[in-house]
Amino acid sequence: MQLDAEEMSGSLIATTDPTASCQLRELENALARLRPEEQEIILLVGLEGIRYDDTAQILGIPIGTVRSRLFRGREALRKLLDMDSQPRSAAAELPEAA
Repeated sequence: MQLDAEEMSGSLIATTDPTASCQLRELENALARLRPEEQEIILLVGLEGIRYDDTAQILGIPIGTVRSRLFRGREALRKLLDMDSQPRSAAAELPEAA
């Protein structure tokens, strides 16, 4: 299953604040630079709020693969958004779903 970051971005924009709009564009651009399998995990878990076990079932992959792709995708996003130099607690986190 492939999810298109551009299709999903329309549902992300919920404000007219120029700073927030700029941040969303930066996030969209960073998401587009991730590997497709990392994009779909980030979107399913982080945006849609789907649980890890349900995500694994949807994609037909083991739950451990969901966790590792999510970890790698989040780390890549932090680097792309230049958040890797901030303390982890200060960095914006995507929600965890158990």
